[in-house]
Amino acid sequence: MEVIFKNVSFSYNYKMENEKEALKDINLCLESNQIHGIIGPIGSGKSTLLELMNGITKPTSGDISIGTYNLHKNRFKFNKFRYDVGLVYQFPEKQFFCNTVGEEIAFAEKVFAPKNKNIKKKVIKVLKMVGLDESYINRSPFSLNGGEKRRVAIASVLISNPKLLIMDEPTIGLDNNSKRRLMKLLKKLKTMYSKTIIIVTHDVDMLYEIVDNVVVLNKGKIVKEGNKLSVFSNVELLDQNNTPVPSVVRTEKIIFDKTGIDLGYLPDMNSLVRAIKNILTGEDGDLS
Repeated sequence: MEVIFKNVSFSYNYKMENEKEALKDINLCLESNQIHGIIGPIGSGKSTLLELMNGITKPTSGDISIGTYNLHKNRFKFNKFRYDVGLVYQFPEKQFFCNTVGEEIAFAEKVFAPKNKNIKKKVIKVLKMVGLDESYINRSPFSLNGGEKRRVAIASVLISNPKLLIMDEPTIGLDNNSKRRLMKLLKKLKTMYSKTIIIVTHDVDMLYEIVDNVVVLNKGKIVKEGNKLSVFSNVELLDQNNTPVPSVVRTEKIIFDKTGIDLGYLPDMNSLVRAIKNILTGEDGDLS
């Protein structure tokens, strides 16, 4: 599901004296079946961009299209839009209110498709999609660990089979093992289930491993957009815009600046450690 912004601006307290412009003339095309990352410093406009994509707010000016939906129009089929576009909040597990995992996951389906008689089958299916089995159905969501809660929250969105999944800081509060499982899940949702995924986050190390495309925001404007290598390799630009740099990219730059050795693309820190070890043992040159 493609997301297109055309000349989009958004101001809080529009037409008031204390008007604050959060986004300025945003032009953006996020292609289908890819994982996109949106990064930038606090107050850059990331959350506002997310809210506009989810239809929570409407732009002050400009047009937003998500698939066949034109969000700038006053009327569109919002219930169907909710089926096609799913939003996972920063701490979605804090919004749990059902007694069992099965009820929690099924809740939205019962609201938007009350006549569906196969809800339990869909619950089991999405549980498997997020790496949980049928035994979780009767468990209390409040008894689960952090990673399990996050996966249940994602399942509660996936039950409607959205074409677009929008996630706000999905790794926050997760330990390393839970984070790795979540990253594996997101890649699976893209490759096996053809989902378009948009992630708003400060966790650039996670993004560097899984995203295809990156958008850098600052002061309500897009300062850089492109494939992850073209964006994350521009360390100077990220530093100038108070945006974190992936650890592997930062370390590679330090090595290059001090030794002139270009290690090339390395997908993660483990690969970087192996590359340095090979250099030190003389397998790929030396650091002298």
